[in-house]
Amino acid sequence: MKKRMTLLAKKEGLSTSDFRNYWAGPHAALALGMDGISKYTHNRVDKVLWTLNGPPSFCIDGIVELYFRDEDAMRDAQASTIGRRHIPADEPNFLKGWTLCIVDTEGDETGTSDRRVKVIVPFLLGASSKETFALAITQYAGKTGQRLALNWTASTARRERLWSEPSPPDGLAVLWFESVAAAHDAFDEGAICSLLATHVANATAYLVDELSLR
Repeated sequence: MKKRMTLLAKKEGLSTSDFRNYWAGPHAALALGMDGISKYTHNRVDKVLWTLNGPPSFCIDGIVELYFRDEDAMRDAQASTIGRRHIPADEPNFLKGWTLCIVDTEGDETGTSDRRVKVIVPFLLGASSKETFALAITQYAGKTGQRLALNWTASTARRERLWSEPSPPDGLAVLWFESVAAAHDAFDEGAICSLLATHVANATAYLVDELSLR
């Protein structure tokens, strides 16, 4: 299965509620018209839980997760009239920024009932290698009982008419928690903060409200 994670920044002057309504309404209806989509999820940013090195490293109001059965299905969807023409034409109605990350995923993304609260952490690697960071955060998840998925950016793209992240993330870690309070506790200068500070150059933890559309 192939997966795309797209970082979205809402249009300036647009309220959060109007941004979410348009995204889940007219825009989602367009996206769902593409063939080959296996799963389609909106992650609406509720708040920044933690950030490394000052202000948030990324400008994100939402993150789209689009899954396709294989690479051919993803390529065909993008090349379709909807993917090539209608979706890009519609995006400026509610977006300022758009940064696409095609990712390779490691870890458990199934069965969210035991961990209902989702946190997404886009990051830029520091001196540590991909393998070293993956081992460290996987060991953390094992010790704390957190469910973890690591999404490594394989390639990126931008829209000509929209702003994009000047430094797209090297990866996005996704963690699930039993409650909002547990998510806050984990990022209240806990072990995960020290781990990230050791291994990455920049990172921001976003508490998200997940909306599954397919």
